[in-house]
Amino acid sequence: MRAGGMRLRRRATTGETRAPVSAEPRALLEDITSGRDRYADLLRVGSILLVVLGHWLLAVILVREGALVTGQLLAMVPRTRPLTWLFQVMPVFFLVGGFANLGSWERSRADGEPFAVWLRRRAGRLLGPLVPLLLLWAVLAVALGALGLPGDLVATVAETALLPAWFLVVYGGIIALVPVTAALHRRFGAGVLLVMLLLIAAIDVAHHRQVPGVGYANYLVAWAGIHQLGYFWDHPRLRRGPLMPLAVAAAGIVATGLLIRLAGYPVSMVGVPGLERQNTSPPTVALVMFALAQIGLLLAARPAVERWLRRDRVYGVVARMGSVVLTVFLWHMTALIAVAALLHPIGFWPRFERVDGGWWALRPLWILLCALALIGLVALFRRFEMLDEPLPHHGRLRALAGLAAALIGLAMVMVDGIYRPYRTWKLPLGALGLLLLGLGSLGVLRRGRAAAAIGGGDAPASGGR
Repeated sequence: MRAGGMRLRRRATTGETRAPVSAEPRALLEDITSGRDRYADLLRVGSILLVVLGHWLLAVILVREGALVTGQLLAMVPRTRPLTWLFQVMPVFFLVGGFANLGSWERSRADGEPFAVWLRRRAGRLLGPLVPLLLLWAVLAVALGALGLPGDLVATVAETALLPAWFLVVYGGIIALVPVTAALHRRFGAGVLLVMLLLIAAIDVAHHRQVPGVGYANYLVAWAGIHQLGYFWDHPRLRRGPLMPLAVAAAGIVATGLLIRLAGYPVSMVGVPGLERQNTSPPTVALVMFALAQIGLLLAARPAVERWLRRDRVYGVVARMGSVVLTVFLWHMTALIAVAALLHPIGFWPRFERVDGGWWALRPLWILLCALALIGLVALFRRFEMLDEPLPHHGRLRALAGLAAALIGLAMVMVDGIYRPYRTWKLPLGALGLLLLGLGSLGVLRRGRAAAAIGGGDAPASGGR
């Protein structure tokens, strides 16, 4: 159908319409902003951009005795670790994701939409942008190995490029659990958070006492707990003024400080190579308390920021960034690798032997070059973040099995590596096959991926899905 000269695509399940990205900017903005939580959209975009910036800042490439040496800033310069309190904003994405997923699921239930359709839509939007990244690095890694590059180097580079995909494994599992966690939230409210917090702490203790394998559970439980915090995003008591949010923030800050001071948790909220204890690998109760402080501060700032976001020009930028935010996140390490590969081997970049004033002085230029490379990659691959509506006839078990296959396959790829020189075919064919089987079952590999509304994807909204 057409409306105002703009062709719209109608949803079979709800009668909602979506505009293609080629629509007139003002008409498009009006089409997508109705009922959306603009502040949540901003936090979703801002958290990913800060994560990207943080990763680019952490990458250190030095030259010692004529050889390139790579490292991580937090390990090489310990005094930078407190800065992670500013740049560790991945909890914000999970907080806002909790708000978005809860609202989406409740609207889906109210409309009588099958669980399978809802799950395939959410999972498809999450996993769709992964497809070209995996294909490119599978082909590129094999090609680089065939050209004679050291196998260990190729494996390390490919592993670095795919590092952001770990997020998809965890977040995808949390999406599948939303019907359960939402039901528990309706029934028990904050009691669910308390139980999860105690479980996270118990897993922490067991992991610290070196109980084999138990720490891995917190990759799901801790991030699910932070996601559960997002269910309180619109709680009336947190909307009445700044006092309650600030009290929540103070409680989170005090708890985090006490855990660091008295229980030996590290100051850094980002993983530091070589440290015995980490706050992110696996996630800890300290990271959850840190997330509690973040949600309090963000809710306290909400009224002022929401007034600023009422300007359509401002929110238009946020909405357009929201349409490609997963593409930005998944490809940002590839952009870094491309810049490093172009600048360092040819001697164009100054050769620093240590992190000194000169190294810091060139950080803005380094960030700019990485950003330019990323812009080019996003322009090429953004269309994979735009997905047709899922087919309605697949059942609940098939949808769950498809998501499980995709996530298990992806986890196997991440653990075993996309490239290993000792393999017969160099690639993890079994893991990739399982991943592709799951993606196919979810409809991610179905062509005709159409333009979702700008600001779409997994964006928080009170009006869309």
